[in-house]
Amino acid sequence: MKKKLSRSSYKFLLSELSGHRDRDIITQQQLEDMMTFYEEDAGLNFIRILVTIGSLLIGLGILSFIASNWQYMGKSLKVIVIIAALGISIFTSFKLEKSYPKTSKAFLYLSALIYGAGIFLMEQIFNISGELPQAFLLWTLGVVPMALILKEKILFIFAHILAMIYINGSFNENILVYGVILVTLFYVGNKYFNYSKLSTFFNNAVALNVVLYALNYFEVEGIYIGITFLIIGLLMYYLKHELNIDIFRLQGLIVIGISGYALTFHRIWEQLKFIQDGNTIAVGFGIVLIVYLLSLVRQRLLTPLIFTCILILRYYFDTLYDFMPKSLFFIIGGLILLGFGHYFERIRRHRGGDLNEKND
Repeated sequence: MKKKLSRSSYKFLLSELSGHRDRDIITQQQLEDMMTFYEEDAGLNFIRILVTIGSLLIGLGILSFIASNWQYMGKSLKVIVIIAALGISIFTSFKLEKSYPKTSKAFLYLSALIYGAGIFLMEQIFNISGELPQAFLLWTLGVVPMALILKEKILFIFAHILAMIYINGSFNENILVYGVILVTLFYVGNKYFNYSKLSTFFNNAVALNVVLYALNYFEVEGIYIGITFLIIGLLMYYLKHELNIDIFRLQGLIVIGISGYALTFHRIWEQLKFIQDGNTIAVGFGIVLIVYLLSLVRQRLLTPLIFTCILILRYYFDTLYDFMPKSLFFIIGGLILLGFGHYFERIRRHRGGDLNEKND
């Protein structure tokens, strides 16, 4: 399968290889052979966006019409309308797949939305007193096979979002088995998308969400949750593997930053029974964290620089807001932000405008 490149990357590669050909380093045939391994990614297509919005508006119009006449319909008619709307949308998608692929995908997305709406409407029709998160689980389990069979990445990402809504709405329920199954399903399903970076990002997001749910469900104290995520972040950043390591490193830095920030508050340390005053430990941890983040900033990484800025501003506000004249306080705060902004720009220029975390 060809590797998809952004339009600018594809043109750059073609230009470079053409230059090598013009200098007789490679032949025209070798250039063509190498370019067969790559293709230009269509990216966001105006027509695709237009027809998607159009189909969604049509779908919303139909649903609005049904809703306005819902009370006048019998149960049987309501079920028939839901099934018919879903069937027509899916049929239209498959019918237009070869001749109008962009419009076909728009109706496919509409089908996924009608399927989800149908779940909630069926609960209402038959007075099923199920929990709201369960409906999102059923919606997820319906969208995932659709995405995998048709290899539709947008639907696959949408399924991740539905899964996280389900997980976050079930913090007081025992859904650990379902959470593990969903995480496994998403990581395995990513294979169908050639381990896409975007899919991997959402795979990890759902997995982290399940970990947070599990710790909360078993009533683990906040201090241990913070330490657990700090360790997870460090493992994501430093462990070597072949699965989109740059995505793992980026998310690892984000997890380190968020969990580290939480651990700079004294009250969280006071959850440990042997600590009476958490101020000293919190400040000490904050200093260590800032030094660590600055060591990463020296490698010209933007994410730790952002969290360094957040931490410094946090200590600045906490320490000096009540003691300094407000005008001077805001002027110094503005200068700090300008300084960080200038450094952001220096790093961006040094790295050619690339805002992503670099690999080792």
